[in-house]
Amino acid sequence: MDLKRIESVEELHDIESLNRELKRIQSVKCRLKKQKGRSDYQSIMTEVLQYEEVLKEARQLLNPREKNVTNFTQEDVNILDYDSTIKAIRSIQSKKTLTRWITTEEGNNDEFRSACEIEKMLISHRNSIKPIEDGFVRKSDIVTIVTTIEESGKITTKKVVELLKSLL
Repeated sequence: MDLKRIESVEELHDIESLNRELKRIQSVKCRLKKQKGRSDYQSIMTEVLQYEEVLKEARQLLNPREKNVTNFTQEDVNILDYDSTIKAIRSIQSKKTLTRWITTEEGNNDEFRSACEIEKMLISHRNSIKPIEDGFVRKSDIVTIVTTIEESGKITTKKVVELLKSLL
């Protein structure tokens, strides 16, 4: 991939312009898939796929994803606030409902048992905390930002400041 494309990604510093560019490159990829007879198809498709991957990584840096409730550990549960705990309980109960009858015996699978354990942790955490007032920063938001910074490895100070300002 050439340096101009990487520099153009650097210029896309807001999530909206990044999403527009990603949609544009996906359209290019879709049109290119219909042109497999081209002599330079392989090289152009490789370049488009590499650029799309760079865009997706940049989007992930700007808009980090939270950990799925189904992968929570006790440490993850402990940093949740009241509202996030309620949301996680609803999510894990949905997971329990969907996985209850995967096998012929009710609840006889690892996914269901794991969901039950996570639900117990969440319910005990909900009982130990109280709803918080506005103006507090959630620990889970801080952990998400720290994880994003650690995983990226080469995030600029400007990006870190933007992520921290999003907490305000």
